[in-house]
Amino acid sequence: MIENDIYGGFIVSRNVYNGIPVRYSFREKSSIKQLNGWNLLSEKDDDEYIKNPDNFIIINAETINKIAPVILEIFEAPYGADLFWLYEEGVFIGFYDLKSERETTIDEILENS
Repeated sequence: MIENDIYGGFIVSRNVYNGIPVRYSFREKSSIKQLNGWNLLSEKDDDEYIKNPDNFIIINAETINKIAPVILEIFEAPYGADLFWLYEEGVFIGFYDLKSERETTIDEILENS
């Protein structure tokens, strides 16, 4: 069982919530203590979509675990994490770190925390 209180809220695009694969995630320090700083965007989210705050919702850890469980594996990544999600034939295969401009592993992501 996932304890939602431990994780706080995740900001996700409605596209992610509706099942479009995550393409990009970043973590920033939130000024709202109930939010953990993680933001997830789908592969369909373009600049126009992102500009509309109505296209985003806040979800709990139990819900994110159903949509994109790997985010809980990298939950402790430091603020400033900036990750592109890699897929092969529709299957998630790893991350590309946009800061270091190279593929990275979950262990490497967490080592930076």
